[in-house]
Amino acid sequence: MNYLKFMPWLAAAAITLGSPSVSSEVIFEEDFDNQPDFTSTMHTTTQSQYKDAHVLPDNWDALHQGTQWSPEKGYPDNHASLEILGSNSDKARGGAGKSMVNWRESYSMGWKNWASDSQLLKLLPQQYDQLYVEFWIAFSSNWYGRQNASGFSSKLFRVGSWTGQGDVFNGAGGELGPIFLWDYKRDNYGIRNVTAYRGNPEEGNYFMNKSAPEFPRFVSKNFGSHTLGEGMDDTDPLVLDQIMGGYLKDISSSVVIGHDQLFGAGQHWTKMGFYVKLNSAPNMADGQLMIFVNGQRVLSLEAIPWIKGTEETKMRGWNYFAIGGNDYLQPYPNEQRFEDWYAIDDVVVRNDIPSHLLSPSPSKEAPSPPTEISVD
Repeated sequence: MNYLKFMPWLAAAAITLGSPSVSSEVIFEEDFDNQPDFTSTMHTTTQSQYKDAHVLPDNWDALHQGTQWSPEKGYPDNHASLEILGSNSDKARGGAGKSMVNWRESYSMGWKNWASDSQLLKLLPQQYDQLYVEFWIAFSSNWYGRQNASGFSSKLFRVGSWTGQGDVFNGAGGELGPIFLWDYKRDNYGIRNVTAYRGNPEEGNYFMNKSAPEFPRFVSKNFGSHTLGEGMDDTDPLVLDQIMGGYLKDISSSVVIGHDQLFGAGQHWTKMGFYVKLNSAPNMADGQLMIFVNGQRVLSLEAIPWIKGTEETKMRGWNYFAIGGNDYLQPYPNEQRFEDWYAIDDVVVRNDIPSHLLSPSPSKEAPSPPTEISVD
C-alpha cells in the first residue's frame, strides 16, 4: 500500500507544524447524517481498509475492522463492527439521522485477545502542535459494563502523529508517535478513566514509562475523588451523578462509581472532549493533556515529554485521530454470539480549546438526579 498516495500532503506536512495561535478554527466536523449507508464489511471483509483502494465513509481516510459474525460472514442476525445506517436512527443523537455505531463481540481465542475492532481514522490537513477533539457517546441498554465489573476494556479514541510511511495502524515500525489513547473500562473499582501514552522517537520513548515513569503505558483513575482539583484554575469539576444526583467529585474514594452514574441510564448521550499539546522541544516536559466530560475538565496534565531525543530530533505534529477501536470482551461463550454497542455522533476537531471551557464552573447547589431517562 502506497500510503502517501492517498494523502500526498503528509510529506510536506512533516516539515512544518501548524500555528494554532494565529487563528482559532474548526478543522473537521462530522454528524454522519449525510453519509451513505455503510458497514465495515458490506464492501469487503478486509481488516485494514484505505480510501484509495476501498469504499469508505465520505471524508474519512482509513478503517481498521475486526468482525466475526456480520451478515457478510454468514450471520444475518448479527452486525459488522461498525455501522453508519439510516436504519439506526434510534441510535443517533436526537433520535434522527445517523451516527457511527460500534458493535463489540464477546469472542475468545483462548487468551486475552482483542477481537472486534472498529477504528475509523481521519488524517488532518497538516501537523498541529495542539488539537481539541470532541464527540458525543451513548451506550446500549445491554452494555456489559453497566452492571458487570470486569477487566474487559475497549479503546474508544486516539489522536496521534504519523510520518506517512509504514502502516498507520501499526506502531512497531517507528512511524507512529506520539499517540494518546482513551479506553473504556469498568472493573472492581468502578468506571475508570483509562489513559495511555505513546511517545517519540520509538527507541526509548514509545512506551513512555521507560523514560518517563510518571507516564506509564496505562493510567487508570476514577471519575470521583481523582478529579479533585482537575478543573480549570484547580477547581473541582461539577460532573453530575446521573443516578443519585449531586456531583461525582463528592463521592468518597472508597465508594465504587458505576457506569450509569457517569454515562447515564438507558441511551443517554455524554459529551467527551480531549485536548493534546506537544512539548515545546525534545526532552522538554511541558506537553499537555486535558479531558472534559460534559464541559467539565476531569484530568489535566502539563508535564508530558511527548517527544524526546537531542537538539537534532525533529518535532512531529498531531495529524490524525480515530474514533472506535479494538475490544477485549469475552464474558460469554463464542457460540452465544453476544454483541453490545456504543454510538458516537457530532464529532468536532479544532486547533484550540473552545473559549467556554477555559473558565472554572461557578459553585452551585448540587442538583437532583435526572427525572427523564431515555431507554433504547
